[in-house]
Formats: sequence, C-alpha cells, structure tokens
Amino acid sequence: MIQSVARADNAGWKLQNGVATADGSGAPLLFDRSKVPNNFEISCEILPGGEELEAGIVFRSTSEDKGYFAVLQPYRHQVVLKTLGTGREIATAPLITNPDNRYEVHLRVYRDHLRVDVNQLPLIDTVDDEFSTGSAGVYARSGNAGFEQLKASSYRENLPSKTFTNSLMGRCADPCVLRYGGRYYVYCTYPSNRKTGESGIGLYSSTDLVHWKDHGFALKREDSWGNANFWAPAALEKDGVFYLYYSAETQVCVATADSPEGPFKQEIQKPLLKDQIRIDPYILKDDDGQYYIYYVHFGNGNEIWGARLNDDMMSVDESSIQPMIKPDQPWERNKAPVTEGPEIIKHNGLYYMTYSGSHFESPDYSVGYAVSDSPLGPWKKYENNPILRKTAAVHGPGHHCLTESPDGKERFIIYHCHKEPGTVSPRKMAIDRYLFVPQENGPDVMIVHGPTSSPQPMPSGAR
Repeated sequence: MIQSVARADNAGWKLQNGVATADGSGAPLLFDRSKVPNNFEISCEILPGGEELEAGIVFRSTSEDKGYFAVLQPYRHQVVLKTLGTGREIATAPLITNPDNRYEVHLRVYRDHLRVDVNQLPLIDTVDDEFSTGSAGVYARSGNAGFEQLKASSYRENLPSKTFTNSLMGRCADPCVLRYGGRYYVYCTYPSNRKTGESGIGLYSSTDLVHWKDHGFALKREDSWGNANFWAPAALEKDGVFYLYYSAETQVCVATADSPEGPFKQEIQKPLLKDQIRIDPYILKDDDGQYYIYYVHFGNGNEIWGARLNDDMMSVDESSIQPMIKPDQPWERNKAPVTEGPEIIKHNGLYYMTYSGSHFESPDYSVGYAVSDSPLGPWKKYENNPILRKTAAVHGPGHHCLTESPDGKERFIIYHCHKEPGTVSPRKMAIDRYLFVPQENGPDVMIVHGPTSSPQPMPSGAR
C-alpha cells in the first residue's frame, strides 16, 4: 500500500484505500527517504486525467529542482526521462496510448543505469550519472492523476553471465546485413585507407551479431565506376551470385561476386540509372519473387523513391519508378530536409518501410517507419515517429538494417550513431532489439528497445 512508503502530508494529494490522487498543483508525493536505497525499483499504475497531464515518478531527488523525472505525456504520445529544474532531456520514447487511459509503469535504477517500462514494454534504457542519491515518489501536474499499486523495493541487476554493450565497433556507418551460411555479413560506409589511398565498401562478419571480424574492403575503388564517396551499400544473394548495390559519387552502382566476402567487381562500370537513382539503395524480394529497389532521389530534400528491378538485377523497370515518401514532418528536417536509408520488412501481410530522418550530422538523426499494403505504396507514416532517437548518451542513431538473432527468436536493428555527443565521426555501429506490438485497431506498432548504452543480454542462440 502507498501509505507504508509515502509521506501523506503533501498539499494537493489525497490518500484513500491505497490510492493516491493528485490535483495537479505540482507537489510531489515523496517516499520516506530512509526507505529509498540508491539502487531500487518502483512500480505503479497511473490513471492520467486532464488533456495535458504530465504524471510519473520522481527519483534521486534532493530538492524540487534536483533529481530525475520519468514522466508520461499521453497527449504527446510519449514518455520522457529528464532532470528536475533544468529539464535536461535524457531520453524520449513513443508511448502507445490506451483507450482506458491506464498505464503500468516500472522504473529500475541501478547505479547509472536507468530503465523505464510502460505496460510491460521496454521504452527507455539508458545511462546517466548526474544524480546518485535522494528520495523518490510520484508527481503530477497540469491535471488530475491517480496512482495505484505503488510499490518500491531495493534492486540489483541480475544480468546473464554474457552480455554486450553498445557501441560494438567504430569505422562502420550505414550498415547493411546479409545473413548467409550461418554468418552475418555487414557491408558499410568505411573510411579510406590514408596510407594506401584505398577506398570502397567495407565488410565485417560475425556469428553472433556482437563479435565482428574486419575484412577490410569488400569492394575497392578500382573495381567500380566512380572515384569517391562510396556509401550506403545493400547486399543480397540470388542463384549463387552475390549482388552489392552502393553509392559512388552520388550515383547507385551494382557489383557482383561469387562469395559474400567478395571481392566485388563491376563488369561494366557505370551507374544504374544516372541522375535519378542517387544514394542509399535497398533491395526487397517480395513473396512472389519480384525484386524492388528503393533509393534516395534528390528532390525537395532527400526523398525516397522505389521501382521494380528487372530480372537481370542490373536495370530498373523505368515505367514503375515513383515517389514513396518525402521529408514533410518536423523530425525529418533537422539541419536539412531528409528521408533516407530505407529498409523494408513484411509483417502480417503489410510492408513496413523503416527509414532515417534529418541530416546525418544532426544529433537528432533518427529512425521512423511507414506502412503500406503494397510494395510501392502509398505509405502512411507512423504518427508517433521517430521510434529510435537520440539520448543524452547516444547521438545520431540511424541508417540501419534489420535482422534476427541466431536462433530466429529475437529481432534486431543494426544502426550507426555518432562517435560521441558533439563529435560525429568516425561513426560507430550498434545493435538493439525491436518488436511488433499488436493493436486492436490498425497495424501492429513497431518499437525499438534503444538506443541502449548499458549491458544487454546476448542475442538468443548466440554461442
């Protein structure tokens, strides 16, 4: 019961039958500080009231302007972890709102590791060390709120014996994964070799998504059209031939090899479709065997377009070329209007186009998605984009690919992020879990458990 751990003398609060009700006056209902250890967990059910209610859990608080606040903002469809007083944002994640307006919140705090789950979904998982001690409790403002089943106890992380912590490696941007022969192959934008002058598309391989071997260049400049700007590859295998699609001098090219490790070469060195297909190719094989290409065209900013690939895999059915999505939402326009890095997955008969928005140098470079019942659209963007966005510890997470764990039981997103807050390059590669959440009305919602920067369980089935 809430009475056993909370002070009941706060103005603006009413305690009755184990339910705390706030009138929105802004005063927190704090736990007895002597009963809140430095490492703890809190769970409760929040019943928000009012159109613009902010309600949640205050913790490690020593005064009204010192500490953390994990706050639900249903009217904005988000949950935010921030500091009291300064309001410094640590992490924000989309919140799937409930028709009954009831939210089960579970906060875990261990050392600098802060995690917030809502309705058993892992929404925020990050690190921050500004505050290490203090009281905790519930807090509401801008409306009425009820808090039920409030429980607090000491907490110690019970991690498995083997974990991983992002980022996994540097010198890897725009990753694209090909799973073949029991291995994962990640092709990526890779820095030029300053000593030898070599440039091209880089390659790493792994059996578990965590430990990666650097193979150097899978494709070298001399084996391709173009002399610079080798970016954003996509790879696939068809009938024993491996195809590598990539950007060179802002044109898309295609090279082939007889092994996923290469070396890839262009037999005829030329762009795929000059001045139309610019950068960031992605290839989808649909259930009927038809291949589609998605790419960035330079229009009103970076726009994503799509078309059918011809059977030779080297040319495009030009009659099918059409626009997919463009940067028309605020989160896609930081530093420049950009939608890029498309990746498509088919789920429950629908096509989910995941993509990145904003300029890659912006800390707000992020990942969102759109849904269609056809591979070439029309597409409807998810209303609560982006689903992978910056935290105080991780900036610029984006340009990603999707894959499964070694045993196929978990879904993973592989993405790059900035070297560190305030420094973009060399960009680093990271992985996190994602999942689909069923909805009573409408398509399943895609959420990402990340970006994380704390120890995470190894992918299931990893040896």
